[in-house]
Amino acid sequence: MIRQAIVQDIPAITSLIKSEPGMWQEVWSDNVIERALKSSDGLSFIWEDNQGIHGFISGHDVGFRGYLSELIVSSKFRRKGIGRQLVMAVQNELSNRGCHLLFADIWNDAESFYKSLDWEPVSEMVSLRKKELKIK
Repeated sequence: MIRQAIVQDIPAITSLIKSEPGMWQEVWSDNVIERALKSSDGLSFIWEDNQGIHGFISGHDVGFRGYLSELIVSSKFRRKGIGRQLVMAVQNELSNRGCHLLFADIWNDAESFYKSLDWEPVSEMVSLRKKELKIK
């Protein structure tokens, strides 16, 4: 079942993210999940059953477009449509808000998943860059 993520879900979300090698970033502060939930303005969702939380997604409405910042499904629950349901939840909510475009930076091994959802490369005109910020 999908529902909006709440503050009480933070320990389970943290464990889920840490369960995927390379996903949790050591530079993230202890309150990174809480800040993500607050800044998502209702665009963070979890997938859970009676055994716990097995999927998490966090999206953001930045006015001009939407941004998908995190998506994770427990390795035991992959290939069951959970990731698709989570992405659709964010897409539908952003569409209802009037956003016409959703971006995400994705791991290379997830490209086929996004392609199956009709996502496509941005264009030859746009490239992704990053800037490491010093934490003060």
